[in-house]
Order: sequence, then C-alpha cells, then structure tokens
Amino acid sequence: MNLLEILNKNEISQEEIFFLLNLEEKEDFSILFEKSRAVKELYLGRFKNKIASIQFSNNCENNCLYCELREDNISTPRFRLSPDEILVKIKEIISKDVTNIILQSGSDSYYDSDMISYLIYKIKKDHDVQITLHLLQRCFDEYRAWKFAGADFYLLKFNSSNTNSFSFFNKNNKLEDRLNHLKYLKRLGYKICTGNIVGLPNQTKADLVNDLLLLKSIEPELVFNTPFVPQYYSKFQNISKVEISLMLKFIAITRIILRKSEIIISDSIDFFDRNEKKQLFEVGANMLLIEFAGNSDEKLKNNLNHNSKNTSAKDKIAN
Repeated sequence: MNLLEILNKNEISQEEIFFLLNLEEKEDFSILFEKSRAVKELYLGRFKNKIASIQFSNNCENNCLYCELREDNISTPRFRLSPDEILVKIKEIISKDVTNIILQSGSDSYYDSDMISYLIYKIKKDHDVQITLHLLQRCFDEYRAWKFAGADFYLLKFNSSNTNSFSFFNKNNKLEDRLNHLKYLKRLGYKICTGNIVGLPNQTKADLVNDLLLLKSIEPELVFNTPFVPQYYSKFQNISKVEISLMLKFIAITRIILRKSEIIISDSIDFFDRNEKKQLFEVGANMLLIEFAGNSDEKLKNNLNHNSKNTSAKDKIAN
C-alpha cells in the first residue's frame, strides 16, 4: 500500500487503517502526523480548547476489572458531595473561564434522577455553560429527564469494540447494550462523547482497527480515547503502560477519520507527561480536560492554578 495515496483519500478502508496502525518508520510517522495536523488546523484551527470535570462521587456499583473505583476495591477511600457542595465547586471552576463542565461520578444510584435534574437546572440558571454528564450507564428515563433539564452532552465510553473483551472487563455489561444507550442518547438530542481504551490486556491491532471503525460509525462530537493505566490492587496491576508511539498513531488516525470532532486529552500525569501531551496535540488532539476531585479543596485550588502535577489517575475518567 502507498501511504500518501491512503492519506489523500476521502474514505479510508479497514485494511488501510490497519496499515496505518502498523507504521513503524520514522519517516512514515512524519507523513501521517503532518496529515493529521493539517486536518485539525483546517477544520478546528490551531487553538487548544478547555473542558473541566468535577468528580462529585467515587462510589461505584460496577466491578470493572481494570478500574480503581470498582466496588470490590476496599483500598480506595470513598466520598460523596451534596448538591450544595457540588454547586460551590462548579462556581469556583466556572470562575476560571471554563465553558463546558463535566459532572462525573462512578455508577452511584445515590444520585437519583431528581437530584441530577436539580443540579443541571441550577447550573444552567446561574451560569452560561454547557453541561456534560458522565454518570456511566443509567436508565433511559433518566437520560430523558436530564436532557429536558438542560444537559448538553453525555460522556459514555464504549472502551472496546470487542464484545468478549468488553464483557470480560465490565462483567455485568454488554457491548450491545452500551451501543444501544449511545444510540438512544443521540436520538434524545445529546451531543455524544465516547471513545476506547488503548492498551487493554490481550487487545490486538484488529481490535484497535474495529474501535476506530466504531468511532467513525458513531460520529461523536467529542472523542475521548484513553490509554490503559495499570491500577494497584487490580488483577492487571503489572501490565505495561501503553507506548506513546501507539497513542500518537491512534490519535492521528482518529483525527483523519473524524475531521470535525473535538479530541480530548486528559491533563492527568498518569495518562501522559507534559511532553507527551504536547505531541498528542500536535498530531490531532485539540481539547484539554482538566479534572477536579471533589474530595480535596487543595487539589481543586491547585488545579485551578493549572498545576497539573496534582492530577493523578485516582481522579481520571476511565470508563
């Protein structure tokens, strides 16, 4: 296959995506990254946008094997914020010119439909800001109520297009159900944020190709592809971290096949260091996610001052 011919096509096939993912030569990397950078600048410009999330609960009723927040992990101190506490945190974040707020928690049924609707209503009433919900997989009636209350985006990652892998790591969930939820959210009028996890144990290049094809079929407004980060006290704590070269290729290809979608990179130091983040923005990412944990006022203060050294994997969006 000819690299330049592939990159000049309007549509890239499954075989051609596989070819791009398997590039190894430095010269080929330069050609791929030059193309993805040009696509980003043409459709979205050179500027870096900013989005912020507030994690108001790290309680989770799921038991995803790769996640630190899973219910069986008794080593993680748990917290919940009251609605009033959440609103105070939101006010502090919005005061720093953030225009899109992600309300984030684990799968925590303590926050029922009415409580989340109240939060959305109050935030929209008091602030000119977009609201993204990241509450994992919930009931269809709840999605409808929250859209009616004023929510704009819903973040629900599919994590893996491999049905066996998805069920293995997410135990009680099925990929088909996850995709049906994404379709329903789209029908309700939500703008969608989704993505995969790169580097899951036993993941193959074919899996990654299918992840990219699934992303293309969903056509999300926001894309959030995250690297697998081994967590202490999990079955996969000794798995190697994803190499930056693979993430760079994956983000570049994502940009080429989803030209107008915003591609998010987290500010978490457990995902990427400063130089790696810079490289990822150079090859196609255009939005920085700053994540705040609601259990630490000092962390919130430091993050608002853009001290990313204090952002750890304990507060990152994983699934």
